[in-house]
Amino acid sequence: MKRFVVLLILLAGGLAAAAFVVPSNAASIGGVSVSRQQFNSDLNAIAKSSDYQCFLNAEEAVGTDGATSLPSVSGTVPIGEAGSHPTVTAAFAANYLNTVIAHQVVFSLAAARHLHVTAAQLATARLDLTGQFTSVLSDVAQSKFACTSGGQSLTAKEVLASMPPSFVDTNVRFDATVNLLEDDLSGVGSTEADFERYFADHASAFDTACFTVAEYSSESAAETAVAQVDSGVSFATVAAATQGGGPQGCDILYGVAAGLPAGTNLEQLANNTVSSPIAEGSNYLLVEITSRKATSYAAARNEVLSAVQTAGSTKAEAEIGAAEKKAGISVDRRYGQWKATTAQVLPPGSPAAVDVLNPSVNGVGTTATTPTSTATGQSS
Repeated sequence: MKRFVVLLILLAGGLAAAAFVVPSNAASIGGVSVSRQQFNSDLNAIAKSSDYQCFLNAEEAVGTDGATSLPSVSGTVPIGEAGSHPTVTAAFAANYLNTVIAHQVVFSLAAARHLHVTAAQLATARLDLTGQFTSVLSDVAQSKFACTSGGQSLTAKEVLASMPPSFVDTNVRFDATVNLLEDDLSGVGSTEADFERYFADHASAFDTACFTVAEYSSESAAETAVAQVDSGVSFATVAAATQGGGPQGCDILYGVAAGLPAGTNLEQLANNTVSSPIAEGSNYLLVEITSRKATSYAAARNEVLSAVQTAGSTKAEAEIGAAEKKAGISVDRRYGQWKATTAQVLPPGSPAAVDVLNPSVNGVGTTATTPTSTATGQSS
């Protein structure tokens, strides 16, 4: 999932010599410049969209289980020299600049590998981006992070429509490029023939399986249920005694397994055998595969692509992180300072009031916070 957070503090000429020239770029990444005009335009669009801001907070809540929140968007410093635009905080600007830098690093890595997204890949990425937004909004629908308008839940299309088309296009291109980079680093490849070959080599992982599931509030309760099955009680009977437990229908095995904690190894579970307790949030699941059959490549294609990208994601994350640390990145000091060792923009500190165009920026509510690193541009 992507982060698009921002914050801004404008330092006056008192911090530099009289001949100080205002930089025209917000950042430079390996010789590729991010114009201050474009960066401030993005900040302006985010500051104007309460729907998009709600989505960002919802995304952070989902990605961290509500443990952390994003810096406040609303600030006291105008975006742009004219001072007529909405304002943002310095911590938010620094955080969003992390995202912009990560995007450019990914684009540069892909170019170095001669990887170029196709129109079809962009179309798929656009659908995926909408799906990501829908998933986040759905996850928070019944919580304090819910995004609504006029008493109705916001849709992904409504949130995306609140932002400039060029802003959305950039994030679609980033998604498509990350997918392509993960395909390439997976060692599988990115052509249809590559995907079909991978499917043939791992066909059983994409079987269509039918499941019976029971959920328990504690591991001990789940273990007691396993003991019942071991004593001869059918798992169907045990599961039926729990709220919502019992047959859960059939689905592609890989997709179900991918949603469970790493190391669960559901693909290795024999038919009609109850799994060990599987931690799922604060609860525990018991799963039994009652049957499985082969799935065609056409039916499993989406799961195959996901599996390939997952195979390459760890390598991609490592390569992106390493590239950020050695890409020769510099940042306009009004937005913060680039710290290569942690690959993030640190917001500017609190300068003396005489050195700030708008002294109230140092007031309560605009304290800069260390931004969250966004190595991949996703909540990973």
